[in-house]
Amino acid sequence: MSNLIEFFKNNFHYFLLAVLLVLSILMLGKSMSYSSYKLARISQGITGPIQKNWSEMMHKFSLGQENEDLVQQNIALMREHDNMFIVKEDTTLTMMSETDSLHTQRTRLYDYSYAHVIFKTIDQAYNYIIIDKGSKDGIGKDMAVTSPSGVVGVVSDVSDHFAAVIPILHPDSRISAVVSPINQVGTVVWEGTDPRVAFLENIPQHLEINIGDSVLTSGFSNIFPKGLLIGTVKEVMVGNNASFLTIKIRLATNFNQLSLVYLIENQYKKEIDSLKTGFKTE
Repeated sequence: MSNLIEFFKNNFHYFLLAVLLVLSILMLGKSMSYSSYKLARISQGITGPIQKNWSEMMHKFSLGQENEDLVQQNIALMREHDNMFIVKEDTTLTMMSETDSLHTQRTRLYDYSYAHVIFKTIDQAYNYIIIDKGSKDGIGKDMAVTSPSGVVGVVSDVSDHFAAVIPILHPDSRISAVVSPINQVGTVVWEGTDPRVAFLENIPQHLEINIGDSVLTSGFSNIFPKGLLIGTVKEVMVGNNASFLTIKIRLATNFNQLSLVYLIENQYKKEIDSLKTGFKTE
């Protein structure tokens, strides 16, 4: 026992050094952990907002791509509507039996594309819309413009990359329409006041028009296909000419929220218009 005590006395400074070394290592470890913690907190404070913004941006991009895919799906469905085609029957068959039927052929008359609104006015006497596609994207003058909910207007001018649209909310706008279910033809005009309301004119007074009846494109203009929703009847009044009604309609398109439009091209419009040039107007 005395030898052990003597050993500790002779080597005390070595034991003290070892204890101090261990304590130093422990304290250094704690110090490094705290520094790492502080550094991590500072780094998180700097990179956290960046990561959040990046995540939100990627999420919006993902949603944007999903929306684009949905638009393409909608276009694919709309392209197959019956009003997109001319249906021709083969009437050259002779001596048909009772089991025979006429052969029909569908020829595409209208086709769809889409664009985004980059500028618009809705509270002016003369309103305009500009979209982000032009002649290099296949957009041309007099193409019909619609929204996912209803008619918007007509392309009035085109540059390489952009196009201007005259909407319903313009005094020069005239859209041939019918009131469903009676299918009476009239003209939709705007009187420059409320962007939610237009008027259907030239409807004879003796016809029965009901609140809530649908106002649809007639298909007679060679611009709009037949049967696109313009609005619904909101109010029926006797016009200045007692022979006709003035019908106030609630527009189907919400121009305040308009950001996406569909463009509809009549692929035979030039051919049809060339025939009209020979018509007498007087």
